[in-house]
Formats: sequence, structure tokens, C-alpha cells
Amino acid sequence: MNETHTFYYDKELYPKVAVIKTAYHFTDCAYIHLDSDKDNYIVTITPKSGCSLEHQDFDNEVLAQTARYVIFQQTKELRKITLARAMASSIVEINPKDSTYKEISLPADDILKSWFDS
Repeated sequence: MNETHTFYYDKELYPKVAVIKTAYHFTDCAYIHLDSDKDNYIVTITPKSGCSLEHQDFDNEVLAQTARYVIFQQTKELRKITLARAMASSIVEINPKDSTYKEISLPADDILKSWFDS
């Protein structure tokens, strides 16, 4: 690709964040302009001098970023629960009388509650 090319990515198929991350990934070797219309994200790519960039490289990266985004969305709740449990299992209480640490044990039902149900 030695000249400016414009590509269209369907908004229903590709998340906006995937297109933006892909564009950022290629800013070292191309000038990239992002736009959108009602149905598509519009990506205009102009390679910088001395760089070669094939549109298939951009397509592949959009697909990879989309897969990462989908996996992120599918595992978000599990990561929240895992972090909450890890943080809760390390709660310590400082005894002000003798400045020693005392571990607190909390029932799992008190820890593993959805933040959105509160």
C-alpha cells in the first residue's frame, strides 16, 4: 500500500474501541484518519515514507482487537469476583494496643456479592 486507502468497518460487527486501538497500533508507520457514518467506521490510511503497510495487516489487527474486546467483556465479572476475593482474603486488622496484626476471617457470602445488587 503506497497511497491513501479508505476502508469501512461495520458498526454492528466491530466495536469502536477495537478500531481505535488498531489505528493507534499502526500510528508509527501510517497516518490514520478515523470517521464514521450511520452504519460504518471509516478508516483512511496513508503509509509514512519508508514504511509498507498492507490493508490486510490492518484487517487482521482489527479482528485481533475485536476478539480481545469480546473476551474482556465475557470475563469481566469473573475477574471482578477473583479480585474481590483475593483482596478480601488479605484483610488484616491492626490492634492499636500492641500494634500487632490480626487476620480477619469473613464468611464467603459477605464477600462474594455483586456490586450492582447493593
